[in-house]
Amino acid sequence: MSCLSASMLCFLLALLTPANLTSATGNIGFSLPLVSSHHKLNHTTGEIGELLLPEADVNPMNIRPKVAPAGWPMFSVVVGVGSGRGQHFYKLALDFVGNLTWIRCKPCTPEEQQEGPIFDAALSPKYALVKPTSIHCKPPFVGHGHDKCSFSGTTSLAAVHGYLASDVFTFGDTGTGHRSLGGLIFGCAHRATEFWNHGIVVGAMSLNKRSTSFKYQLAAHGFATSKFSYCLFYHGQHSAKHGFLRFGSDVPNHDHAHSTALMYHDTMLYFIGLEGVSLNGQRLTRINRGMFSRDQARKHGGTIIDVGTPETRMIRAAYDILEAAVVSDLQHRLGVRRAGYRVPGSHLCFIVSIHGIYQKLPSITLHLAGGAQLTIRWDLLFVTKMHQGAQHACFLIFPDEKMTVLGYSTLLRRIARTTVARSICLSF
Repeated sequence: MSCLSASMLCFLLALLTPANLTSATGNIGFSLPLVSSHHKLNHTTGEIGELLLPEADVNPMNIRPKVAPAGWPMFSVVVGVGSGRGQHFYKLALDFVGNLTWIRCKPCTPEEQQEGPIFDAALSPKYALVKPTSIHCKPPFVGHGHDKCSFSGTTSLAAVHGYLASDVFTFGDTGTGHRSLGGLIFGCAHRATEFWNHGIVVGAMSLNKRSTSFKYQLAAHGFATSKFSYCLFYHGQHSAKHGFLRFGSDVPNHDHAHSTALMYHDTMLYFIGLEGVSLNGQRLTRINRGMFSRDQARKHGGTIIDVGTPETRMIRAAYDILEAAVVSDLQHRLGVRRAGYRVPGSHLCFIVSIHGIYQKLPSITLHLAGGAQLTIRWDLLFVTKMHQGAQHACFLIFPDEKMTVLGYSTLLRRIARTTVARSICLSF
């Protein structure tokens, strides 16, 4: 089953190849650097440097990473926005849910720290507002007066409001060669609240299925086809390496990959079929596929992929069964009891005091339609937190009342140790 089909999602292992802007086949396609938010970035040239923090501090595979609040964009893509003196390179979080790529524009409230200067449209000669009469100014976007089209939206990253505009986007750096595309529609945000950017990212790149998303605009301009792959690189000792976001013909062929079909093609999100869950290799028979079914009329249920969401969330009916099984497993197998109080930022935590117990924590497997399986090891299911003077292991799956969301903490499952660079890729 080919993972190149636009209707397929593939979980695969691949060797990392350098990001570049050329296609090996000569067809339309290109790749963008996909970096940790801690990679150093030259905002004038787009060149990417090494990690700003020691590997032990930023390694997402570590059982004791520095815990970031919900909404933290661990990985981002580097693009240049603007023309002339207004051009700067920025880090944008990836967004599978939002309809529009957006950045903070001057003036923007409330004031927030970010990497690089805030985008100043007055300094970019090719910047242009989208008019209310434009074909792009249609719901969910709304005409504003005689010369503007407004947008508003809320995702895991921020609640934003501003105006649609077009400008030049530039890809690559002075080392690989710049490649620019003018007339791309994006959101110039003048208000961004609850913005969990940690002083780094300036906005988000939309990769959903709406015509205003980044990937569909690339296809409309003949820059690349609408298929893309998202590959994360496990750094290990290679702090200067990074992953990549590939478009069009740059998406590699991995026919050997395990895959599962995307569902509900009339929606803007990436739905997959989740059919069951196992704990430590034992199927939890009380969790069935009906719990993950989608009611299209009520827009309730189903399972989506969203690399912009940090944590994985599971529909309440299935989560309650999983939680009970995890609590029972830790209590009877490891003698670890559940904390009888809430630890900030967590839903389920256990008091741990035994050295070396982490490697004995459970793993889970998600059973997907078509026979594909996604195993999530203990080191991406739990995070260590100190609270009230005690050390806790806190579960990184949360209950949800509306649907199941596979966030990046799940998709970043640890890759088996090898002597080569490693990555994990999703292809759409």
